[in-house]
Amino acid sequence: MRPRSSITPEYFGLCEAPSRMRQPLRFSRRGLIVGMSCASKLLGSRQHGSLLERDLHTLLEADPSFESFALEAHSLVYFAPAEHGHFQRRTYTPDVVARTTYGEIVVLEGKAAALRAKTNWAEKEHLIREAYWYDHGIRFCVLTEFDIRKEPRLSNCKVIVSRARGADDPDLALRLGDAIRLRPHTLGELYRIMPAPKASVFATIMALVYRGKAQFDLAQPVSETSTFSEALSR
Repeated sequence: MRPRSSITPEYFGLCEAPSRMRQPLRFSRRGLIVGMSCASKLLGSRQHGSLLERDLHTLLEADPSFESFALEAHSLVYFAPAEHGHFQRRTYTPDVVARTTYGEIVVLEGKAAALRAKTNWAEKEHLIREAYWYDHGIRFCVLTEFDIRKEPRLSNCKVIVSRARGADDPDLALRLGDAIRLRPHTLGELYRIMPAPKASVFATIMALVYRGKAQFDLAQPVSETSTFSEALSR
């Protein structure tokens, strides 16, 4: 029987100011300066090490089912089978640890498909997944660029995050919320029935989507024909 895995620090590292378990990043392997995330849900360090990680953070920021997330917030010590029935101690630090609005913890790894296919990762991915699930009851998900950069979902999420920040009219938010509670409306219809500039209506409806009060089909590019309705309870 394999030894039970352990996690350091407790609570998966999700606290008000989590420490980063890996060494701070300065440059990527290709010599590019790493970027900084402006996600409001992000706890602790904001430095991302790749554009793929940046796009993953955008998905989490735009998804109202996630309450908060942190980068490299804990380390998992797990055990891999070795010769003669022994086990080898290994350590894994995930890219992202996220908490849903229901308090569920999800561990996420953003990895290029070419790297995920390499033997050294393929051999340990299932061990890491089993350790998280069987020892801690936590889902472990590996997302490649084909998952993260699926369009038009990613572009829609970028629009939600960027435009929601410009919403500053609580009265307009109430009127838009009332309208879509009565029945779904297209964006074009909302433009016509709301006595406010189109830019304000758009920013406010994006803010309602960001807060989980409204929804539209992320599989279609947002436009005046997009239909907005009251969000289903999550």
